[in-house]
Amino acid sequence: MKKICYYLFFLLTISLSVMAQKSQPGFGKVDKADLEMKDCDFDKGADALVLIDYGNMYYDRGTVGFSTFKTVYERRTRIKILKEKGISQADIEINYYTHNNEEKVFKFNANTYNLDAAGKIITTEVKKSSIYSKKIDGNYSKMIIAFPEVKVGSIIEYSYTIERESYGLRTWYFQGRIPVRYSEYQLKVPQIFRFSVQPSIVDPIEDKQEVVDESISMDEGFMETKSLKSNYIMRNLPGVKNEPFMGSPKDYMQRLEFQMTQIYYNESRIVDLSVKWQDVIKNRLIKDEDFGLQLEKTVTAAKPFIEEARQIADVETRMKFIYNRIRKSMSWNGDEDYVYTDNGIIKTWETKTGNVADINLLLVNLLNEAGVKTSPILFSTRDHGLVTPTYPSINQFNTVMAYVVLKDKAYVLDATDKVTNVKLVPEKVVNTNGFIPEGENGRWKDVLSGKSKYKVMAAIQGEIDEAGNMKGNGLVNCYDYARAQRVKEWTQDNMKFKNDYFVTYYPGLKIEDITINNVEADSLPLEQKVKFSTVLNSSGEYRYFNINLFSDLEKNPFIAGTRVSDVDFGVHQEYTIFGNYTIPVGFTFDGIPDNISMSTPDNGIIFSRTMQAESNLLNVRMTLEFKRTFYTADTYPEFKEFYKKLFDKLNEQVVIKKKATP
Repeated sequence: MKKICYYLFFLLTISLSVMAQKSQPGFGKVDKADLEMKDCDFDKGADALVLIDYGNMYYDRGTVGFSTFKTVYERRTRIKILKEKGISQADIEINYYTHNNEEKVFKFNANTYNLDAAGKIITTEVKKSSIYSKKIDGNYSKMIIAFPEVKVGSIIEYSYTIERESYGLRTWYFQGRIPVRYSEYQLKVPQIFRFSVQPSIVDPIEDKQEVVDESISMDEGFMETKSLKSNYIMRNLPGVKNEPFMGSPKDYMQRLEFQMTQIYYNESRIVDLSVKWQDVIKNRLIKDEDFGLQLEKTVTAAKPFIEEARQIADVETRMKFIYNRIRKSMSWNGDEDYVYTDNGIIKTWETKTGNVADINLLLVNLLNEAGVKTSPILFSTRDHGLVTPTYPSINQFNTVMAYVVLKDKAYVLDATDKVTNVKLVPEKVVNTNGFIPEGENGRWKDVLSGKSKYKVMAAIQGEIDEAGNMKGNGLVNCYDYARAQRVKEWTQDNMKFKNDYFVTYYPGLKIEDITINNVEADSLPLEQKVKFSTVLNSSGEYRYFNINLFSDLEKNPFIAGTRVSDVDFGVHQEYTIFGNYTIPVGFTFDGIPDNISMSTPDNGIIFSRTMQAESNLLNVRMTLEFKRTFYTADTYPEFKEFYKKLFDKLNEQVVIKKKATP
């Protein structure tokens, strides 16, 4: 990803000259032109547009007996709905931290704006009953706003305030999934606080700093201090859209991240506020009731199960026994974005349901009880975003799994995943790094796929008659990550699975039968047998057919002219396509694609094809191997060109014609 880093020294000592700006309208003051707007002029075709996103953060007196200072965070957002799909932008959820009541959300205001038939602006206020809180787990809740009268053309607007008993500064995202016309973040920080800034900025940013005098209410009265007031503004930012094989969209959003480092009273009194991983382990994990203390509990009701497991002498077999029992008996409720338990492991064992931490910390606990040394390991999944090891924060992670080392083998186990074989690292965290909160500072572990791949083998046998009809059989075997993906999709929706892999991309084929085998046997490849028939395309006396069938390589995903994100395949891939085609005795092969071998300049992707025709029989073998899983966005032009040539070769057709009569 391309970045221009503006370092702290630059940000805090140099003020850019800012053009005279038209002040942004206040809450409730909507421009009629915005309601009449049909499209975003700097991101054509967008579903919705953020007109204003304003954040303001400052310090105030903390709660007596709890903290000296608290932060106050004010947020106001205004969004224009441009298309039907954009209506979902009115589903507003605001997450906040509820552990020990450290965060409080209040001062809600929310409106929907529309134009009536006469062109008059109609304001519909969101009633207090339509703003409600929902608990996520023992540490987090979310505030939900239900906007009325939202339709294409509407504008929604909401504002709120969050107070937190802490010194920390919030990260500010200028950019999001939909375009942003105006984004401003204002900070006012007493100069006794020292902080660092980690910017991820590409487009021009307007920033201005000034020192101002202020009074902060304290227990003893008022504290007179100087504060650094900073304004950061960005404009006309396109939305970060989904691109094939991208990581987390958040990694490509322009933002400023802050970390408090010191309270500087004077040269002889400096309080270090910089958080270290040992602080995260001690204060947020090991002694937390919803994490580390769960591992110390005894699940009394599970004792018979543990005794049964202990009878298995081989430790690896014992581990698999416990893992398979837990993942098959537990129901994951879908909550993943937090590493803390909700129900706790004892209740989870009883009810057989819970969030990802409930289930996987239960797995860690029971494995240790059964004599299999196991550690919890924290991850940020690929969809959640990259982790920065130099930035100690529990908020970087969104899932916890079990980590086991037996002799020279390491296992990462996720008991919410019912289809992934024990030998595979779960796909959503493979080739990332996890954090094991053990020892004083914990340890980072690179979690790699090893020899496991996304592997597909397709074997096609086709027989063509004199009328140009082909009848055929296909055998598709999926291994490792390809197997896990397809089993998951098969169990979710059989019909959709058949359409996605065997029907949609082959409109000229008639699928007569599909048989799926080995769904439950995760040590075997997923076997898919297909019977099909088709009528060959013809032109005069020539007939032709495609040999790229059921390969999982039917459509080129890289056709966009430009790309913002890096290409992240996650795991290595391997595809093999065999073909065996028989033509009638009175016909001959007139056009056969050449034997070919091609690769990217770095040999990260290698394609080969061999074709051999003897009499009325054609044998085909095509292989495609990905030895590399990651390509940066700046290499996309060359990458895209290779993919175009690759799919041209994959889809070259075989031509046959009737032999001339002597």
